[in-house]
Amino acid sequence: MIADAAVTVPFLDDGNARMIDIDALASDVTTVVAIAREIVRRPPRVIVAVGGGSVLDASKLAALALANGRVFDYAVEHASRAPLTFLPDAPPPVDIVTMPTTLGTSSETNSVAILRNEHGNRLIVGRSLRPRHAIIDPCNSVTLRPTSVREGALEAFLRLAGASTSPGRSARAKSDAVTLGRALLETAARHSGSPTGRLRVARLSAATQRTAALRGPDPYGARHWYLANEVAFVLGVRKMVATAGIIAAVWRRICSGESRWGDRESLQDFWAGVTAGTGLPLDPPAGAAALVDGWGIPCPAKPTADEIGRISTATEKAWGHRQPMLRGLLAADFRDVLRDSC
Repeated sequence: MIADAAVTVPFLDDGNARMIDIDALASDVTTVVAIAREIVRRPPRVIVAVGGGSVLDASKLAALALANGRVFDYAVEHASRAPLTFLPDAPPPVDIVTMPTTLGTSSETNSVAILRNEHGNRLIVGRSLRPRHAIIDPCNSVTLRPTSVREGALEAFLRLAGASTSPGRSARAKSDAVTLGRALLETAARHSGSPTGRLRVARLSAATQRTAALRGPDPYGARHWYLANEVAFVLGVRKMVATAGIIAAVWRRICSGESRWGDRESLQDFWAGVTAGTGLPLDPPAGAAALVDGWGIPCPAKPTADEIGRISTATEKAWGHRQPMLRGLLAADFRDVLRDSC
């Protein structure tokens, strides 16, 4: 059992179970390597991961140490050189059962993990990271405040919206994204303080990964994520705090016809579908700003000119210019977005 050290986890110790605690706030590549060494020393039959996204990601990555072909070493080494790592296609080397204590990341059901190293938050993708089972229980998120529930709902919602900024998606993908998006908006607005609301947000977040909602020809559609990732690393804030600060500015560029950030018609169609009858502004950028403000999602403190420069340079180097994620976008483009952001 790998768990957030701040979480009390009662379980029956039959003599074979081991507990590994993680400081979730300090989890990075050093933490993951230490867990991997412990796993290799005494290989488990099952790994149960309990905590938020950083704990689940660390558990999924450390479990790669049990795979054949030095997959774990490859993932860590490649992530030290590149922002995105694709793993060899293979099933997970051990069954992982995830028990999330936060909402919105979908780490409990996806095949993605974030590895934090000296260069930033690095993205690692592969079927071998997908957990076998997820146990979603509102009792495990009982201490979350309504604002945190809404923050998780916004993360799941913007995952759908990001995918929906790409053209050429199927009718099924569009329909699933709108259905889940409407449900997330309604639940977060009306039920964020109840166990039923927490459970529904958790299930809807997981469903973003288990339906057609994210499918499409463009795997990098959620382009706001890459800039928010660098904002979060440089400013030392949570990913959703960083996202709340930039999302309206990014959408303003999409809606002005700047296709490098996304397709205007696709975003407008999604927004019209999810917000009909909600009273939110019809303009997607204004609507995003209204959601952030109305749901009480905090934005980062104003960055200094030096921090804006570091974020912009890092984003171009990792994700922009000739990279497929933010192709054609340069540091100057990112500086413009940051100056126009919250």
